[in-house]
Formats: sequence, structure tokens, C-alpha cells
Amino acid sequence: MQRIARAVGLGLLGAALVVAPANAGKPETERVPIDETFVDEELSNACGVEVNAHVTGHITFRLFTDANGNPVREVNNYATRIHWWSISGDIHAQDVGADRATYLDDGSIVVIIIGSVRSFSIPGQGRVYSDVGRSMLVIDANGDPTFTPLGGQHDPDFVAAVCSFLGA
Repeated sequence: MQRIARAVGLGLLGAALVVAPANAGKPETERVPIDETFVDEELSNACGVEVNAHVTGHITFRLFTDANGNPVREVNNYATRIHWWSISGDIHAQDVGADRATYLDDGSIVVIIIGSVRSFSIPGQGRVYSDVGRSMLVIDANGDPTFTPLGGQHDPDFVAAVCSFLGA
């Protein structure tokens, strides 16, 4: 679910970068630095303890528009590090790679997610979660998402993996 939120939320953030019609072919580009510390409410609720997060790095958004300023495609590059911790321990992960979004005439969006969205190891247990490779997210004209792994390793339950180490 967090992957879908990432692709939808951050991917569509790129669309907001358009403030005026751009020349077709030349992207509107913005590099967004990230250094945020917060209580991860979703993980805290699921794990039964307060889980904090610190995310650092940057995301580069490139939005290509047609001559009328309508979004045609995006390429968003991620280079972030994530540190989660609770009273039980801490986990470090990275989110690196690219998302390529194509805006279709029917209002749907196809996002190809490439890279290491998230994976981590726990001392003494080895790799306990891996979400790497390629996947596709289709957001239909109604905003309903469909997620399909295309290749790589995509463990299904990120929350369970984190809570097995950080939970009460």
C-alpha cells in the first residue's frame, strides 16, 4: 500500500509543477530535497508501539507536457534513505530508482516503477523484506489503482516485516 501511495502521491506531485504551458518535448524539472522526521502513524498503529521515521535524500521530478501544457509523461528519480525506529530497534532502507508515468487520453495513468523501492536486513536474520525490480501501477480514470509486479522480488507485506522487528 505504501508503494501505491508513493507512486500516486509523489508521481502526481510532479503534475502540480506545471504553472504555464510548456514547449512539447522540454520537461519542467524540479529537484526536491528531503530531510523529514516524523511519527509513522500507519506503522505505529500496526506495530503497537510508536514507530518514528527519518527520510533524507532527494527526488527529481521531470514532467513533459504537450503544447497546451497538458501532462504527457513524467520521469521521477528517487534517491532517499529511510530510518525507522522504535523502542525495540531500528531499520535502515533506501528508495532508489525511477518511476515513469504516461498520461493516457482516457484520463488514466500508467506508472512503471523501477529500482529498489524498499528492502532491508535485520542483524541475525538477514534480508527480511525486499521490494526491488520492476512493477506497474495503473490508475484508471476514476482514480482506482491496480498494481502488478513485472519482475524482481516483491515481498507482499511490508508492514508485517517491519512490525516483526519494531513491534511490541
